[in-house]
Amino acid sequence: MFPIKNYKYEIPQGNHLGAFGTIRKHDIHTGIDLYCEKDTPIYAIENGIIIAIEWFTGPSINIPWWNDTKAIAIKSKSGTLNYGELIPLESLQIGDTVKEGDLIGHVTPVLKQDKGKVPSTSMLHLEQYIHYNGKWIIWELNQPKPLNLINPTELLIIEKSKEDGQ
Repeated sequence: MFPIKNYKYEIPQGNHLGAFGTIRKHDIHTGIDLYCEKDTPIYAIENGIIIAIEWFTGPSINIPWWNDTKAIAIKSKSGTLNYGELIPLESLQIGDTVKEGDLIGHVTPVLKQDKGKVPSTSMLHLEQYIHYNGKWIIWELNQPKPLNLINPTELLIIEKSKEDGQ
């Protein structure tokens, strides 16, 4: 299942700021940003088990140029999917089982102000890992892609095409 119902934008690829592997000011982008409105519901892509619910961005973890957001890591058949830049449902706990299509949270604004370069200040940031060791990966500038990190573009394209009936 695609994590956002009726998603209206293209999946960022290539040199797009929201694409996987895009070089940024402080690091290289470790996921894909799916732009949407504040409070957009986010759904589990696959069946899995919640293995982490942690702060993801913001002053709470010494990243003051963004707003405070959280992330949920769900171990599933495609590895571990990290759904970031959201507010998880309060009822969810580490160890809970989720099914494909279950509501897991709502997007919250990550950008402190509209920078005019992306469609929205709110987005789902999705990362994919082979194995998750309890920490989100930072892809340092001028370094090769971390071995544990997977580009989630193909997974999202497949799920979007299923949703679109193709």
